Amino acid sequence: MKLSTRTLIGIISALIFATDLFGQAQITTKKEKIKNFPTATTEIVLTGDELFDNVLQDCISSSWSVSPYEFCTKEQFEALKTNPGLYFLVPVQGQFRKESEPGITLLTLVKGGVAADKSIGDMMELTSFPLKAADAPFGREMAFLPVIIRFIQDQVMEKVGSELKAYSSGISIKPKTFAKLWNKQIYFSEDDISPQVNTEVISSLDPDIFFDEDNTEIFENGDYNAVVSYVVAPLEPQKGSICYKMLIGADTHEIYYFKKHQITASNGAGFLNSDMKAITGVRKKNKR
Repeated sequence: MKLSTRTLIGIISALIFATDLFGQAQITTKKEKIKNFPTATTEIVLTGDELFDNVLQDCISSSWSVSPYEFCTKEQFEALKTNPGLYFLVPVQGQFRKESEPGITLLTLVKGGVAADKSIGDMMELTSFPLKAADAPFGREMAFLPVIIRFIQDQVMEKVGSELKAYSSGISIKPKTFAKLWNKQIYFSEDDISPQVNTEVISSLDPDIFFDEDNTEIFENGDYNAVVSYVVAPLEPQKGSICYKMLIGADTHEIYYFKKHQITASNGAGFLNSDMKAITGVRKKNKR
């Protein structure tokens, strides 16, 4: 659940007040607990899937710049996870409150500590990013892994530097970033569209919006001024399952759109009519 700014300020103020009141008490805000992240080692946990692990290692080796890092196996993670001096970037199967089993896999950055003996879910989370459906083999998400790794780094450094952001959860895109879509060519993969959306109506409204069987090649080619869709949702949604929807620049690797919704009978997995309305609306507004 995303905390409001007022709630976050209240938490922080209470902690600081407690420190003043009891004199020798230590400040234990989350920012204080994660302030050593830039100098501590981040263990990159490999999955055992050779193809995915190779791509992950390449991405980390070429772009990870926010902390020292090492690679470790799942078995090594189990032995190291209670060490409070380490951080871990690990794929985690995420199960939302109403789900009976995990629906998606997230790439999650957590801090080691004794709570890890209970479960990964009890470890201190710095940030997470949706990666793929939980039961699906690794595939399309490998193309988007460089974007995900960069975004995770940006997110964690914001939290290390800000008391308020340290407590924030969820991902949001600034309005000025969303507005950049006004003159982009947008390529949706057909599988990324909810069954309730009439793609013919949407494409007739804007000649720069396209629907293809798969847009991964456009992204991998880095086509100029092109933006592609990427959706993470369970293969078989259940009550409480969540769908994540993104629009990512092929040439810039910038995330222009990021939304989530709970999957229901009337709102299937993928981009909804409401998403399409927002996207076409911002394009019309800025083209005037």
